[in-house]
Amino acid sequence: MSKTTVNRIALFSILLLAGIFSACTAGQQASKDKKGDKIVIGLSEPNLGWPYIAAFVREFKPIIDGMDNVEAIVLSADGNIEKQINDINDLIVEGVDIILVCSLDGEAVIPALAKAHAAGIPVLAVSNMPGKDGEQYITGYSGPDDYEQGRIAAQIMVDAIGTSGNIIMIEGTAGQSTTLLRAQGWNDKMAGIAPGMKLLASQPCDWDGAKEKAAMQAFVTRYGSQINGVFAQGSGASVAEAVRDAGLNAPVVCTGADVATLEAIKAGYLYGTMQQSPYLDASQAIDLAIKIVGGEKLPAFRNIIPMPAVTAKNVKDIKPDY
Repeated sequence: MSKTTVNRIALFSILLLAGIFSACTAGQQASKDKKGDKIVIGLSEPNLGWPYIAAFVREFKPIIDGMDNVEAIVLSADGNIEKQINDINDLIVEGVDIILVCSLDGEAVIPALAKAHAAGIPVLAVSNMPGKDGEQYITGYSGPDDYEQGRIAAQIMVDAIGTSGNIIMIEGTAGQSTTLLRAQGWNDKMAGIAPGMKLLASQPCDWDGAKEKAAMQAFVTRYGSQINGVFAQGSGASVAEAVRDAGLNAPVVCTGADVATLEAIKAGYLYGTMQQSPYLDASQAIDLAIKIVGGEKLPAFRNIIPMPAVTAKNVKDIKPDY
């Protein structure tokens, strides 16, 4: 066989392999493009056992299911920050188009947010904000303003008992931004309008109604009639029951407007709250996530859902959030 013939055979083999490789690459790209027709949203939640988070996801899933071009991967950390970090890492590996994060611990979650940012995956904080150092890694925020909720609750309490008194605060999860911001908003507002208000005691209860009621019962036993008012950072109905059952004259103010909370206001043993609709929270988060993936600019860095105050004066006009 001549040298020329060998060269021609070699060239033909190279071209043949190149064609096969090109066809495979094109096929893979076509498959990727076909899959890429759908926007994939990753949602990392702190704990589906918490009533509001469960309500958020119940609203979130049907909205996604009703969209032809969007799908979602929903993960729950089950109250474990290490699991939430691993969940976010899993979403990064999965190559989702955007990650929505409601953080269990606003500080501990920051390295995971940084990793998503470094991977080129946008992050939208939902329902609560990460710590301040984590803001550089998110595209924006969608949800309630926890700080403002604390301020609204403080104003409702002043409307109920005046500018002085001893307050019990039933908190959410220790270290979570929701808990910290609601307390800060309350404290800042009280410092400005009711410096005579004193925080008698507080207790984190992990957004668990049974824990909240038990904590309130213990405070009633310890402080009794010294208690002039209660700020329950969660839904508040179980806390108000403990106060009512003890025969204590101490208005309870809380956040959110679920069925139990509104019924307690109607019955007269819970003084007031403010709305925080999981439907609005979920639908706005999805809308903003799609905008981000599409390259659109958000209306603002912080996009806050409506949070009107609710008391006996207007409760009949309010529909339950969940």
